[in-house]
Amino acid sequence: MRGFCRRPKKVFVLVFIVLFVVWLFVTIIEFSFGLTVTTDDLIATGKTLRNGRQLKAFITSSYYYPISKSLGDNALALVLSINLVRNPANQLEHILSPDPSELIIMAQNASSSIIVSAPYVRVTPHEVCQVITIFATVQLISNVKSISMLGDNGMAEIPFAMPSYTKRDVVVCTSPLFVSEQWQNFLLAVHIYRKFGAHMNLYLISSVTSFYELMKEYEREGYMTVQPWVKVDFPGVPKTTADPFNQIEFRNQAASQTDCLLQFKESARFVTFLDLDDVLIPKIAPTYAEEFQKLMDGKKKLAYIFYHKENYDAVVARDSSRFSLKKMFGSLECKHKRETGKIVVDPRNLNYTWIHFPPILPNGLEKYEVTENVITHLKTIVWTDDQEQSGRILIEPLYFDNSTAKIISSKDILSIEKDLRRMIRKPRIRKIFAKLPNIHYFTDLVVKCYNDRYYRYHYSGRLGDIKCPGPQLCGFIQHPKIKCTHVTATHIPMETLYPITYYYATDAYFTSDIGCYAH
Repeated sequence: MRGFCRRPKKVFVLVFIVLFVVWLFVTIIEFSFGLTVTTDDLIATGKTLRNGRQLKAFITSSYYYPISKSLGDNALALVLSINLVRNPANQLEHILSPDPSELIIMAQNASSSIIVSAPYVRVTPHEVCQVITIFATVQLISNVKSISMLGDNGMAEIPFAMPSYTKRDVVVCTSPLFVSEQWQNFLLAVHIYRKFGAHMNLYLISSVTSFYELMKEYEREGYMTVQPWVKVDFPGVPKTTADPFNQIEFRNQAASQTDCLLQFKESARFVTFLDLDDVLIPKIAPTYAEEFQKLMDGKKKLAYIFYHKENYDAVVARDSSRFSLKKMFGSLECKHKRETGKIVVDPRNLNYTWIHFPPILPNGLEKYEVTENVITHLKTIVWTDDQEQSGRILIEPLYFDNSTAKIISSKDILSIEKDLRRMIRKPRIRKIFAKLPNIHYFTDLVVKCYNDRYYRYHYSGRLGDIKCPGPQLCGFIQHPKIKCTHVTATHIPMETLYPITYYYATDAYFTSDIGCYAH
């Protein structure tokens, strides 16, 4: 201190130079990037430089592949939900504190270990939501026993799973269901998929309890798999840093679809991604696998084929004792309104996908837009006390193009109806059938909320008014007479790592103690 006191002129000159350099640097940034830099920006930037940007990543998927035809042997595939989208108010943050471009991973087996870096790619193609989906893959070592994510100041061991190696022709990945009571849609879809050679892998957050019990019985019979879809959570982290309750897109749907793709990457010939109200029925071949193969044959190597959706109305019996898939088929009426469709992939050619399609095409691959068939989208479903046509009359629903073509043949309708009746005769299912809901309480709440807060902006082109459609976009007042089943899991606080802190959930299960919510 004495040295400085004795040289006031030198101190003044030094301070002046420092302030001038800061002013010059800020001025250059303003001029180059059109920014208006305030004192608050400088303070926030100083904190960022001192403490580092707090990146929080939730691991939704971590698959280790001892053998993989597309990723290579001993590969790890990760899907993470991370708060990469920055607050526009912090204008200097991106320039002075860039995000890491790769993940650092350590793997150990019984005799050795390895540390590798894995570049990640963005799956979410927009910045409407703060928390987005990313994907990374890297080669590890054989017979891995533990996997850890490394930071500058420590590491965190993470759980991992093996993908499915059970051979299947087609897997239908059904988007995460929440507050669901549409058991009629489910029965239509699951029997159609069974008929034409697909296995349904359904992601579930919450549903009316009797509907959940019905799905579990179909799982027991081998028609489908019910997969718990747990919430993204960062225990102890303030929402201003990472807000997975309001700032993650559609219940993390892109992550669920990518999880399904990775899970069946080595076992399925084809994987497709459909909502519960989407139904794809083969038109140019007798099975899904044959239709998909026929569409892909003779073309350049495809990342995916894309089916458009045509909207249909349907009428269904609200009383389960009067429900008939034959009647439901007969009630289908095309509205001649097309919506954004869904994709079918050869899982060896694609590693990740967004909600409708992947944000970019892998190098050397192309896509094919299907004109030979469409997805039947059940846009409006009316629950009624009495359907018009007699149970004896069989009506083949018409294809959308005003021709005489049918969506499905009478022979296939009768076969599907017969399969439904066989399942209903099972004592456990017959008992559940009597308890299925005959009102659509939650469905009405979902439709109104999403129309008011999201779709009215989306369909009118007012994209600038769209806010992140997060899990808490809609609130659901619980009905005193409706019991619900909801997924839950263990989330634990994690020690802060730099530059990324990693979180995960364990011990997922379904409970009747929470109610019906979106997460």
